[in-house]
Amino acid sequence: MTLTHAEFTRRFAQHILPHRFVRIRHYGMLSATWKRGKLQTLQTQLKIKPPQLKVKTLLKKCPCCKTGTLVTIDVFGKRGPPKKYLPVRQAGLLEKQMVPVV
Repeated sequence: MTLTHAEFTRRFAQHILPHRFVRIRHYGMLSATWKRGKLQTLQTQLKIKPPQLKVKTLLKKCPCCKTGTLVTIDVFGKRGPPKKYLPVRQAGLLEKQMVPVV
């Protein structure tokens, strides 16, 4: 397909929004609330099977040997270790030893 410069510019200009307008990407059928409620209803009316989600197992294998099983003992928050594991300050120096804070 070959376009003239004027036709290309005209078609391209149709996609430019006027001043102070904002494009909404997730509106209508693409919105999360529509997908949550009406998508299941639409799938049942059209007799479409919803995709089966894979069940994730909590037991993970060792990344090195691929045979051992890893068990989660404690999960740290995203902003650092728990306060009970913070280092103890003595005489203005930061000790490397981790001592639980009571």
